[in-house]
Amino acid sequence: MYQGPIIDTHHHLWEVRNYPWLVAPPSPKIFGESYEPLRFDYLIDDLRVDFNGHDVVKSVHVQAHYDARDPVGETRWLQGVADRHGFPHAITGHAHLADDRVEEMLDAHAQYENFRGIRDHVMWEPSRKAWQAVERPDFCLSMEWRRGVALLATRELHCELQGFPNQFDYFSELVGSLPQVRFCLVHAGLLTGDDPASIELWEQGLGRLAPLKNLFVKCSGVNNVNWGAPRPYAPVARQYNTLLDMFGADRCFFGSNFPVEKLKSTYTSLLATVKMALAHRPATEQRAFFHDTAARFYRI
Repeated sequence: MYQGPIIDTHHHLWEVRNYPWLVAPPSPKIFGESYEPLRFDYLIDDLRVDFNGHDVVKSVHVQAHYDARDPVGETRWLQGVADRHGFPHAITGHAHLADDRVEEMLDAHAQYENFRGIRDHVMWEPSRKAWQAVERPDFCLSMEWRRGVALLATRELHCELQGFPNQFDYFSELVGSLPQVRFCLVHAGLLTGDDPASIELWEQGLGRLAPLKNLFVKCSGVNNVNWGAPRPYAPVARQYNTLLDMFGADRCFFGSNFPVEKLKSTYTSLLATVKMALAHRPATEQRAFFHDTAARFYRI
């Protein structure tokens, strides 16, 4: 199995006092209805404990719904953490891309050296209200949102695109119409279940996205939409190998989604599962998946 350096492209840190959803009464989230273990500070020392022994040499922090009154405050705080501790090496922040004043927000984030891109949720899936961050599935094609996405390219920023397989046709149109923007499909395309119908919908949608060379795939969130028991090895292996077969290791990279994934798995168990799933692939592919592609995409 792979023994080289790892870049974790999707983790969070938080002081709960700055994250309203962590101090509010619990309510259904994308990852489930019960998340009491997350309602505590998760700081750089906690992350390093999880990373310990796994040769995680660099990391990327992804926005975690910081206080909406000051989204740039998250980037400001994280840059301070990075300056003191060396992690994270890149920051994906938040801005409402459809906002009339999005340019100001992007420029405010861009003051910070490690800032690399934006995640603005456009996910919408009909089966659960908690899986609907916008009012309609094709929101990503709205004039306002597309304008905001196009602004990213002028600042050498990327867009982390989070949505479900029922939205992949819309994503295909968006990504194809903005070849100057680099996109990253978050959480391995949010496969909603390991049943044949869900897998078929997911694979068919991916087939329309794979030809778009400006779209990369972040293989993260193994259990992110799994409200039941932890997923077993076999379906995870199938999912990740399908992505590598379709997109190639030069467009796929690893992310843990810690500490959210801690609800179902330890870091050691998660890495063991992913490494085992890819163990049969060429060493060059494994190195690209766990390190090189992420280094190139995030410029770290």
